[in-house]
Amino acid sequence: MRQFFTIASRKIGWKEFFLSRTIAWLLVGAVILTALFKIALPLFVSTASVKTNMENVLSSWTGARANIVGDPQISFWPHPVLTLRNVTFEGGDAAAPELLAKADAIAAGFDILAALRGTPLFYDFHLVNPVFKVERRLDGTFNWRRAGWMADAIADASGKTPSPARNTPLGDIEIINGTLELTDRVTSSAHRVTAITGAVQWRTPTARLNASLSAVMNGQPVQWSITCDEPLMLLSGQNGTLQTAFSSIPLTFSFDGNGNISNHPFAIGQLQLKARSTSTLEAWFKGQPLPPAGTGAIAVNTSVTMSAQAWKMDNLSLSLDESNATGVLGIAWNETRGPRIDGTLAFDQLDLAQIISSAQSGSVLPLDRTLLQQFNLDLRLSAQEVSYDTAALTDVAAGVMVENGRASIDIGDGTFAGGTISGRIALANGGTEGGQMQFALKNADLAPVAASLGLTGPLPLGRGVLSVDLSADRPLQTLTKDGISGEIRYSANNGTVVNFDLPEFERLAAQGRAFSISHATNGSFPFMTADIAATLRKGVVELTSADITGEGRTLSLAGTIPVSSGTLALVGGVRAGDDPTPATRFFVDGSWPNPLISPLPAIITQP
Repeated sequence: MRQFFTIASRKIGWKEFFLSRTIAWLLVGAVILTALFKIALPLFVSTASVKTNMENVLSSWTGARANIVGDPQISFWPHPVLTLRNVTFEGGDAAAPELLAKADAIAAGFDILAALRGTPLFYDFHLVNPVFKVERRLDGTFNWRRAGWMADAIADASGKTPSPARNTPLGDIEIINGTLELTDRVTSSAHRVTAITGAVQWRTPTARLNASLSAVMNGQPVQWSITCDEPLMLLSGQNGTLQTAFSSIPLTFSFDGNGNISNHPFAIGQLQLKARSTSTLEAWFKGQPLPPAGTGAIAVNTSVTMSAQAWKMDNLSLSLDESNATGVLGIAWNETRGPRIDGTLAFDQLDLAQIISSAQSGSVLPLDRTLLQQFNLDLRLSAQEVSYDTAALTDVAAGVMVENGRASIDIGDGTFAGGTISGRIALANGGTEGGQMQFALKNADLAPVAASLGLTGPLPLGRGVLSVDLSADRPLQTLTKDGISGEIRYSANNGTVVNFDLPEFERLAAQGRAFSISHATNGSFPFMTADIAATLRKGVVELTSADITGEGRTLSLAGTIPVSSGTLALVGGVRAGDDPTPATRFFVDGSWPNPLISPLPAIITQP
């Protein structure tokens, strides 16, 4: 044999020989270790002891009673893993237990030396099909009591009670197809989040926490991530950094800042939020199919300070569809009076028709009584341009006020049709007791006003004043044209009655036969002054006076115009100079802009 080794060493060299022998011993050692893990170690680790220790650990960590059905499965290769089947967590009294959570399986790695000593340490958890039930009771308490390992770790972080939990290893917590059931008895609402899958990386309680999860909320896939450098500082009521992001089709948001989650939670940082539309959010919250993508998109980017009682948004950038604004907003919550919103917003341009359409499609109407009674509002607005259909106001300054169900919009200043506009819209008791609309347009070119209202035919157009004062004492939800009353006044100077040939009109009237006004529209009637006053009562506009004075002629009208039918019933006359007796008298019947003119006989006065 010695001769063999001598001959072999001479052939392959001493170095190669010892290297090959070392490899052989390593292979033998690997086989022995594998045998120990597969055969010997299970003989030294008590399955019952591990199960009892795991139940105690889970109970201590969660504050609930953990129960494991059946014996656990232990695998030692390639590393020690404990697998538990049918795990439940219960709260309440033992005589009347309350299910808090359950899982088809929980797998965790464990320290083999600690297991041999009978006190295993567990880490790197895998939860298969877990279901968590979180309920807020009518008294405001939760079904999960704050006790056990997490409470100890929190107390340790706050410096109140030293605890070994501070250095307990956690590792990665992987969730596979989890479910979260949220029940709020206070608001009588319930939500269910399914298909929760992802991982929480948290090596020890004092280490950085990273979580990345996906789930399905009300039928929509969502992604949520969170990063916290000192999670126990946050949980113990102290300040800590926090970055979180949430992504879904209806809503996305992110926050990067500092805060705490004590009894008086607080956060300060940068908030970004985007919502596809209010109608989409409403459908999603109700678990309904999402409507097709349309108008109503909302985007917010702001420096925010948040507490349980108030939010303050500075350096706010707000986008409503294509309307962009900057400013400051504050939201304060009051248990008896509800939330209150105060602030200032400056828009570049504001499309009211689009916003109203978006609100109506979301069934959250601005005139909804219940909505107006749920919050108070004091908002100051300015806009370079405010448009509604074809009408556009520029350099607008306005205020919106909602207080105890009473709402008002005050336009303090604005420019329209080359003139200044001011006005007010007020709702009594959320519109259930009616409302009022007032506005005055001064020194404006009234031709664009008529065009924006869709008015055609013979009209006195010039630069002047239009004032409207209308009110209603019935609920706006059931309001009809018959329920509106008020006054309308119109005056203009140095204008023209377009589409009205006065000489031709007088010639046709002198023939004594009825004719259409369209036969006298190839011309215009210049005037020096036009004064029109009308009242609206029970769906009927009464033209109390209408005098249009031109060079040598004055055209006067009076009568009624039913709003529902739009037909005219007017008596008119044309006077020459200062003569109080009309030279031409006529009756106007039919629909505008082509009514029928019926000449009336001249009034014969007795000497």
